[in-house]
This record gives sequence, structure tokens and C-alpha cells, in this order.
Amino acid sequence: MEAAEDAVKLLKAAWGDAIPVDPVAVARTAGLRVLEAQLDEKTLGALVKHPQQDPIILLNQRDGDNRKRFTCAHELGHFVARAEEADEYTTVDLRDTRSATGLDSEEIYANEFAASLLMPEDKVRSFVEAGMDDLEMAIRFKVSREAMQHRLDNLDLAAAAA
Repeated sequence: MEAAEDAVKLLKAAWGDAIPVDPVAVARTAGLRVLEAQLDEKTLGALVKHPQQDPIILLNQRDGDNRKRFTCAHELGHFVARAEEADEYTTVDLRDTRSATGLDSEEIYANEFAASLLMPEDKVRSFVEAGMDDLEMAIRFKVSREAMQHRLDNLDLAAAAA
């Protein structure tokens, strides 16, 4: 729940209520640089912090727009989680079974943060109440249908949006 609360705080401070949320604009408002880079096909993205420099989020330029948006929000979650840490760190997120299992607490936090940032709970609930299905919501939030379905499941709204 902490990740969701942190995402809501950041949204209020750096973005507002507009949908879809632009995670790159939010990250830049929070003081991060966001760059697309030629990363290998196994790498989704990375968060890099060097001493006395602004942190950088690297997005895999090979990925589609929805994937890059989620990766940016995910890396922003890593940044928020590490806000009190040292002045140097690197987080690299790979396409692998470990990231898909959701067993690592840091990855769980970053995924929940990203989902909460891109698909704010109050907006999801109002769209469900308006009778939208998962595909229509995915289009409005500019996320994959799979991400939207996970968000609905995690908010116990999947049956209501069917």
C-alpha cells in the first residue's frame, strides 16, 4: 500500500488529475532525466544515479510506447523507494522470470507504484462505474490490456469491468 500512497503523492505534486499520465513529464518534474537508449533486447530499462548528478531513467528504444510508459513509471518507483539512500546506485530491469514472478520486494513496490501512477485508483473506479471494459480503460490510460487487467484484479474490480 505504501507504493500506491507514494504514487498518489507524486501525482498530486507533479501532475494533477489529467489522464493519461505522462510518466516522463512526472519524472522530469521530480528531477530525473529520461532518455531512450539502445539497450539489449533483454533489458526493459534502468535507473542510474551517479554522485552529484541527477538520476537518469533509461528506456529501451526498441519497446513500444505503452511498454516504455510502464517502464518509466516502474523506474520512477525505484527512484522514490531509494530517495533516502546513497548518492550512487544502479537498477537494471530485465525481461526474465524473476521480474515476472513478483517475489522481489523492490520489484513489487516498483510495479505497484507504476500501476498506481499510470492507472490511479479513483480514475479506474470511476471508469468501472461508467461501464467501461478493460480494453477501453487500457486505451484511455495508454497502458497494455494486460497491465489494465492486472490493475483491475489488484483492485478487486475485474468482475465489475467484464
